[in-house]
Amino acid sequence: GNDANHEEGSMSMLKTLPDGTRVINMGTDNANEELTNSIHNIGVTDGATGIEAQLRLEEDLSRPFALPSPARESLLSVALLLMTKKAPLRSVSNTALYASTSGGNGNAEDSNRWLFILHWRALLRMLLRTAPYLDEHKAGTPPMSSSSRQSGVLKRTVTLIRSSRRFFDQGVRPPGWKAVLDNGSSDGESVFPVPQKDSTARALWDVTRNDLLYHTHSNSCFRALIMLYLFHPSRCSSEFYLEVMPQWLESWSNVDRCPEFDFLWMVMFCRARKYVSPEEYDWGSLRRYLLTQCGYWLQIPVGGVSADKSFPRAAPPGKRSFPSRLKAFVGSGSKYEEGIDFVSKVTKLLVFCAGPHTTKLLSENSDPDKMPDVSSDNI
Repeated sequence: GNDANHEEGSMSMLKTLPDGTRVINMGTDNANEELTNSIHNIGVTDGATGIEAQLRLEEDLSRPFALPSPARESLLSVALLLMTKKAPLRSVSNTALYASTSGGNGNAEDSNRWLFILHWRALLRMLLRTAPYLDEHKAGTPPMSSSSRQSGVLKRTVTLIRSSRRFFDQGVRPPGWKAVLDNGSSDGESVFPVPQKDSTARALWDVTRNDLLYHTHSNSCFRALIMLYLFHPSRCSSEFYLEVMPQWLESWSNVDRCPEFDFLWMVMFCRARKYVSPEEYDWGSLRRYLLTQCGYWLQIPVGGVSADKSFPRAAPPGKRSFPSRLKAFVGSGSKYEEGIDFVSKVTKLLVFCAGPHTTKLLSENSDPDKMPDVSSDNI
């Protein structure tokens, strides 16, 4: 059906061989052609596509799925069984580690390696077709199944996207990788050229940047952060994270007292801390912001609680929240589970931000003559 072509066309396998690269496309020629159109005509990303491309996009997004909801739910369940298992597919994901082996001539030699690549824009189109109301200017399709089944399909779709982040193309290739060429040799123009470094992350940031920085307190801002949370691959270069993290913190500080907003930004910074050296970024600004917000997150009382009425008791601070329809894209289940996840992210970031600075301070003051005086008289 139409949906099968779109979803199958979003996947491709690349195998590196000593004399080049073999590409196996999981889908028909029509599916690959439609996938190419969807990548270039996704609308919100390519501003120069024109009115005709926008109309084609609207037509594609309004097309119903070929399979009914029960069949889609079953297919999504099978896909999740394959994608959520990190160990079996780790070697073909963008998180794979390539041990470069050099021969006697010093050239990198690599054994036969596979890369499993998913195109994030095809998954974005599937998400927009599943939940058109993600765009505030669109309305949902007439219900063709029960609300519980629709909710199950949406949750499985979101989980599949989150599990697919490891397979988005970030320009990572094994040593000695060569592209497939038109004439099958090592000369000519590449059919599948290697994209630039952090290509998926940069394309996604280009889509969401304006909404996050300039359309605060709006549905478009919350939607952009949800897209960043769902599609942003964790493995990015430190240069990319150093470029965008100041803008992330600026966007985060523009919206206060919104637990869902805070949680998603903490997830993004937890991903970044794995690839940014403590010496490369000033984590003190993030630490100060976290400590400032802890008073609200932990609901520390700021008013008087004694019997003395001369000091007024402060009312609990109000809070903002995501639009109700957008919560389905970030909810983890019960309120208890959400609270545990929130506390774990706060703890991770606080420990990470505090540790490197403390270590650096102690190393600088390792000389006993330069150590600060901490005697009882100065405490």
